[in-house]
Parts: sequence; structure tokens; C-alpha cells
Amino acid sequence: MEKVLLIATGGTIAMRKDGYGKAVPAVSGFDLLESLPNLRKETQWEIVDFSNVASCNMSPEKMLELARIVENNFHNSSIKGVIITHGTDTLEETAYFLDLTIRDTRPIILTASQRDASEQDSDGPRNLRNAMLIAKNEQAVGRGVVIALNEEIHAARDVRKLHTSHVDAFNSGESGALGGIDNEDVIWHRKPEPSVNFGLPQRLANVIICKVFTGMSPFILECFLNEKIEGLVIEAFGRGNLPPELMPIIQEFIARKIPVVVTSRCLFGRTAPAYGYPGGGADLERSGVWFASDLSTEKVRLLMSIALGKGIEPLELKKVLARGGVQ
Repeated sequence: MEKVLLIATGGTIAMRKDGYGKAVPAVSGFDLLESLPNLRKETQWEIVDFSNVASCNMSPEKMLELARIVENNFHNSSIKGVIITHGTDTLEETAYFLDLTIRDTRPIILTASQRDASEQDSDGPRNLRNAMLIAKNEQAVGRGVVIALNEEIHAARDVRKLHTSHVDAFNSGESGALGGIDNEDVIWHRKPEPSVNFGLPQRLANVIICKVFTGMSPFILECFLNEKIEGLVIEAFGRGNLPPELMPIIQEFIARKIPVVVTSRCLFGRTAPAYGYPGGGADLERSGVWFASDLSTEKVRLLMSIALGKGIEPLELKKVLARGGVQ
């Protein structure tokens, strides 16, 4: 039988309700498979219990540790694919981190659930089964890291969580899903745009995010100047526009050779230097601020952390971001 590696990290899929009716970590990767005997019959499994925590505990350092485990296990040629169970809160970030760092073309599927294992209609078992079908699907090879939820398959670069609790919480916007599961058949609609891949870094650069709001004081950004940061991602308005009062402090970051990248608080659409007024995108571009196309704020931060940690030259990094992280 084909062999699939299951790496359990925790999340709602591995939780049950406690005596107070609140979901808490309770289920290991082995327990997950034991609750689905048909899965154990259909595939030979290897199990790694990486952690059993809510995904708000994930950090770039833990994502790097997870990536190293995936890479080490891919030295085993008998592994058909890797499934990672994960919490939904930061699922898209971990998926994208792996997409940027793992070069093996075999399938890597992240899956999760919005309803814990205590619920009679938990979506966890079905999502895990669908992930297995993708892991064993020949056409899944070379499609990058994907997320499998609610009968849909999404590319790590494109997908975002849009709802706190619905089972159809994840969406890829205008790009659309890569495919879906229908009657246990894996149906592919498209291939993803290939993400740039840096390989595994030895270190991660300290890159921070700051969300801009109306009437924001420049003092908030000024506080970060005293920190040892290596990059700044500013989540701006619309196409990438800021209150003009922030421009002097942003120029100070750039004068100190700290890359500043603008993203948008809009969920979908591209940032661009389209407006010429003070604080507009064109004003930012003239000051040396970079743009990241339609890549989300959180994913820009991860890309910069990896790239700067790998010593990628600023001019090359600027080009990568301008393409939205696409090769």
C-alpha cells in the first residue's frame, strides 16, 4: 500500500469539549486515525505528533521546525505525500511558509476543522479523508502546498480565512479554488501560479506588521524604530495609501535601510502606486516603499522573514514582492 505521513500539530480537529463545554486539546494524531478505521485500512500511515496546541501558538520559528521535519521525512522515497492537521486560525500562514521553503514536489496537504471532535457533525473526519485522497492523487504532484477543507482544494498563496466559524470559511477570491472532491474523486480546475521558493533558511529575519488606522499617530511607528527589526509591513488603506502624517517616519525607516512594504486591508485586489496625493501610493513609491501586489499582509511578512534570513539582496526581494511572490 502507498504510504502517507500524517503530522499532527493540534487545532480544533484535535479538540474535544471539557467539563465546561469549551474545546481544548485532547486528540493525538494516532487517535485521529483510530477514530477512522477505514483510513487505516486503505493506506499505510506514518504518524508524527509535532504538537497538540491551538494554532494561535504557531510562530515562524515553529513553522521552520515543522518544515525541517517535512524535509527530513521526504528523504524516504516511499512517502507518497504529507498531511498536516492544523488549527484554522493560522492555517494559511503555515501552508504558505511550507510553500516557500519545501522544494520536494510531492503533495503537502494541510487540513483542519471548524467543529471539534465532540460534535456529531464535526467536519474533521471528512476533511482528513479528502486530504488522504489528494495525497494519493498523481495529479497533485507539483501543485505546491495546498489546503483541503469543505470539499475544496486551495493554493497556499491564494487562500484566506474569511469567517470565524463556518465550515466554508476559506476562500481564494478571484483566483478561485484549485479543485475539489466529488464522490471521492479529486477534481482539478487549474494549476497554481508557482510561488518563489527559497529553501530552508538557517535563520528568520525579524519582520513586523503594523496596521494603519484613521487618525493614527506617527508615534506608534516611531516606537518600532527602537526595536531591532529588519523589515516593516504596513497594512494600508485601499490600493496602498496612508495618512500623510506618517510619511516622515516611514522615510526614516527607509533611511535606516529597513525595507518597508505596503499591503492593503482589503481582502482581495492588488496594491499599486495609483494615487499621487501626499500619502498616496505614488508618494510612497517615490519615498522608497515597496508594493506586494495582492499578497496578504501576513504572507508578505513570512516571505520577507525567510528571504532576508537567507540573505536575498534588497533589489531582488523588491522584484519578488512586486510579483506577489510568484516565480
